[in-house]
Amino acid sequence: MLHSELFNQTHHDLIDINRSSNWPSNPELDIQILIEKALGLTRDQFWILRQKPIVNQNGLKKFYRYAAKLKNHEPVAYIIKEKPFYNTNFYVNKSVLIPRPETELMVEKALDIIDFPIRILDIGAGSGNISITIALETGSTVVAVENDKNAIRVLRRNIETHGMKEKVIIEQSDLFTRKKWTFDMIVSNPPYVSEKEWIQLPPSVRDYEPRGALVAGQSGYEIIERIITGAKKYLNQDGWLLIEIGYRQKERVEKLLRRADFQLIHFLNDYSKIPRLACAQA
Repeated sequence: MLHSELFNQTHHDLIDINRSSNWPSNPELDIQILIEKALGLTRDQFWILRQKPIVNQNGLKKFYRYAAKLKNHEPVAYIIKEKPFYNTNFYVNKSVLIPRPETELMVEKALDIIDFPIRILDIGAGSGNISITIALETGSTVVAVENDKNAIRVLRRNIETHGMKEKVIIEQSDLFTRKKWTFDMIVSNPPYVSEKEWIQLPPSVRDYEPRGALVAGQSGYEIIERIITGAKKYLNQDGWLLIEIGYRQKERVEKLLRRADFQLIHFLNDYSKIPRLACAQA
């Protein structure tokens, strides 16, 4: 079998299986990534070898195992156990959310604010993609708070992989740290999906990603409100709060921030022009 034949056959199967449903990502790219991973190819080699026979039979068997999972809507990141974020690869499994391009907006905003190493609190750190990236880019110290034991295992693995044990400090806690510290910045990608929205999510999200990291409660604002209400106690004067928010949440989040007496409140849009990042100063 040629590499191109494997690609075309798998693509045809996916389109046929998902003809009546919305495929949540790019099936062509998903297949390409899985072929590269299974056969041990670089991106350039994938294109160079498209019209060449497959000689790696063990890799071919591995690809078929991958493809079976993909056909059941399992996200590619969970299949191959990694996801790029801000030009860095992170280990992921079903205990943590898959890092998304929209969340890079938070890192970009943090880097715009930070002129020298500061102390940061990351609430709900998950895989550590936000904590580790900001620490790598700025030399800042980050307290990465995470409540789920399985997620902490993933977080610890990524910290060790990227050599950040001295800069990213893990604490198991519900939202805020128990340390007697204050911070120059608090960042968080909290749960902000409502119970109703959860039911409507595509199978690749609803059936695989951790529900507790996505669903905040009945309204979707439960965790965001707790963070905004409690944040100023942990922020130094003029410290920044950066929170990722959901679709159509801007108006209510802005009211919560004003009620908590935050200043310089503004929102940044993601690549789909949706207000995605709430920014405010203590």
